Amino acid sequence: MKSAKGKKIGIIGIGNIGTSILRGLLATVDDADARFLINDLRRESLDAFAGEPRVEICESNEELAKKAEIVILAVKPKDVRMVLEPIAPLMTDKLLISVAAGVSTAELERYLGEGKRVIRVMPNIGAKVGESVSVLCRGRNAVADDEELADEIFSAIGSVYHMNESDMDVITGLSGSGIAFFAEVIDAMADAGVYEGLPRGSALTIAARTALGAARMILAGDDPATIKAMTASPGGTTIRGLYAMESRAVRAAMMDAVIEATRRSREMNRR
Repeated sequence: MKSAKGKKIGIIGIGNIGTSILRGLLATVDDADARFLINDLRRESLDAFAGEPRVEICESNEELAKKAEIVILAVKPKDVRMVLEPIAPLMTDKLLISVAAGVSTAELERYLGEGKRVIRVMPNIGAKVGESVSVLCRGRNAVADDEELADEIFSAIGSVYHMNESDMDVITGLSGSGIAFFAEVIDAMADAGVYEGLPRGSALTIAARTALGAARMILAGDDPATIKAMTASPGGTTIRGLYAMESRAVRAAMMDAVIEATRRSREMNRR
């Protein structure tokens, strides 16, 4: 299996995701020979890594593509073509890993040219705290070793799952966008705590940790329905709250949020 150790990994786009990937790799790839090359239009994003021993700031995407063995593309979907076409001649025998939402492997391969190796990854902003959910698939020319290498890289910022590309739009809606939906629910619960007299900071922390507890129980094997049954005693507070949620169609609203985000991802993929 290929390994990120000793590799020259380039990252084009040092925004929230690009920065999280870089910090995750710096923390987990302990090989002194590994090098990380970065470029971004915003100089301040690059300056944050000035002086980092294993990080080299490149003056252009072309310079980065020449030097790197693996290029991670972390730019906005609308900028993908503009970034890829100029570096396409430099990508022979190199691996491109794209995190651009709604941009298919076929589209990436079209911009790069015949025979180029592409991996598509959908992470989420949980990467900022090492809790990204990243789902990946490979293009026509990528091989199993490329997929395993991408897995290793994105394991540095959270958990990784391998799925078919046909599922990537749903993953975008469920995970890529979904983290914002959970943030909205937590914020609403904190607002309710404030309404009932709690300080904002305490209410937000308690709501977030309550959500974390529910998530960990589910990941440990408890079904959501079991958690509700364990908590909702007859005539108690929980069943009253669940009734309020049902009467206001909270479940339907959450489903609609994921469905609409998925639809938007499909629209972007058809452009």
